[in-house]
Amino acid sequence: MLMKFIKRIKHHIFNRLLLTSSLTIIATVVVLIVVISNYYSDLIIKREMDLNIRTLERVEDYFINKEADWNGITRTLYEKGSLIDDISYALHNDYEDYLKYRLDKFTGHPSFIPSNIDTYFYGYFSQDDDINAVSLLSEDFSDISYLFIYNYGRWNQSIAKENEESIENESIIPEDRIEDTFIKHIAINNPATLQKMGELVIYYSTEGLDKIVQRENAEVKSSFFLFKEDGQLVYANNQKIPEKFVENLPNANYENQVKWQGDTYYVNSIKGIGQYTAFTVIPHKEMNKLTVVKGTMWLLIIPFITIAIILTYSFMRNYSARIRRIDASIQEVQKGNLAIRIPESKKEDELATIASSFNAMLDELNEYIERVYVLNLKQKQAELKALQSQINPHFLFNTLEVIRMTAVVDGSKTSSKMIYHLSRLLRYSLESKDMVPLQVEMENVQQYLQLVQLQHPDKLTVLFDIPREIERTPIQKLVLQPIVENYIVHGFQKDRKDNRLEIIAKQEIDHIQIVIQDNGKGIQEDRLNTILEHINDEEGENMNSIGMKNVHQRLKLKHGKGYGLTIESRENQGTNITLIIPRGGDEIV
Repeated sequence: MLMKFIKRIKHHIFNRLLLTSSLTIIATVVVLIVVISNYYSDLIIKREMDLNIRTLERVEDYFINKEADWNGITRTLYEKGSLIDDISYALHNDYEDYLKYRLDKFTGHPSFIPSNIDTYFYGYFSQDDDINAVSLLSEDFSDISYLFIYNYGRWNQSIAKENEESIENESIIPEDRIEDTFIKHIAINNPATLQKMGELVIYYSTEGLDKIVQRENAEVKSSFFLFKEDGQLVYANNQKIPEKFVENLPNANYENQVKWQGDTYYVNSIKGIGQYTAFTVIPHKEMNKLTVVKGTMWLLIIPFITIAIILTYSFMRNYSARIRRIDASIQEVQKGNLAIRIPESKKEDELATIASSFNAMLDELNEYIERVYVLNLKQKQAELKALQSQINPHFLFNTLEVIRMTAVVDGSKTSSKMIYHLSRLLRYSLESKDMVPLQVEMENVQQYLQLVQLQHPDKLTVLFDIPREIERTPIQKLVLQPIVENYIVHGFQKDRKDNRLEIIAKQEIDHIQIVIQDNGKGIQEDRLNTILEHINDEEGENMNSIGMKNVHQRLKLKHGKGYGLTIESRENQGTNITLIIPRGGDEIV
């Protein structure tokens, strides 16, 4: 079985081509899938790492802006002497004494706007949506403290309740009982002695940070951790990262890719964000969600390769069958069968060219054989036809001339002129020339129109305007007369004496335009559309008829699609027919 297969491969070129192409397709697809899947995986990992880096940069900007705000608040405290005095008094006296001090100060102050801790803190801290509360604590007197709340709902939610005990009136809250809140401590020193008088504590929500680190509809779950300088975890958005791994984050110098207990993690970090260090962590398992395309590609590779091989086989089988038909036809010719023909395919390829050339060769061979055997008979027939073609026109012209002379002798000048013009028209139409000068064609038209004028005296006015420089321009014979004849048959009105026909030629940049216009009956719009459709229809039997379609198609076949005639007409207003012919070419003398 194997030997039979190998033999078929050796003796059939298309089998070898099929095997080679199949192996090439399989190898190419496998290599491409490996390269593309690896590149795609690396690209996804880099994209997610870049997203985490941008998140860390936004977090850094967030805390830098907060630090700038706190520094501005501290600087303003010391710049305003009355304000630091107010704070100093509040930190060294109880609340009742401070209220009395503030009232006395406001009474003696020239402004209606009080300048004290309440107004200052409200003016600064109420503008920041993240701030929940601010407390002012005394250094020397532990029982002196003030609490200013700016977001009661969020402040109450951030305080962990113990045994349902209410803490609404407490001004000093243990920090371990405050959740989802960042705490900023600002020391307040005596400007004169530089000794610490107390501390300003700012409690601001983590919601601002949540908006930065929590990515909605993210395909990859990235975890975010924020540590203090002492390694304490102050904020976490943990997406199933092991606690042991998280605990070791502040103490290790991680690179981008970290292996821990058999798992791989992608870590980014920024240190020195004020008093914090931020980390982002993505488990490799999360990356696998995006790189599932690898498995999909490998699942699709087999059907795709199978389809490719089937298409290649079908394509080659078709060509193989066509070559076998060519081979069989050649063998028939070798046996002497010259009537055999290769079926020609609609496909335009090398095999179609071979079949067409083979059939043409057989046609020429049969024609040559026929010429050799029947040459004498056909030659005699051709000579007879040539003799007849010479005798008939001369006989016709001589007969017409005899009739004309008889009319002259009898005194019928009109009949004589009509016979003369008719003779000229017949002689011109029977000439074997295909191209004539424009002037000669115009003379033929003039002969025809003179016949019409003789038939209808004083009823038709004719005007020719042909510039001398284009009189020798080559034009196909009998292209103007059918148009003029069409006017006489359909547009000429015998009951009018003002019938008018003009033929005007113009020389344009790259062509010559000949306009034939009349003031005849014109053409109805529906009829005009039918005529235009008819003359542009290349099919049908009217190609060889005398008429406008014949003229239009002859011009197009001779000179190309840019040439031919156009028709414009209005009923009872006349018709304009424009012919476009090439300007170039040698003049005919």
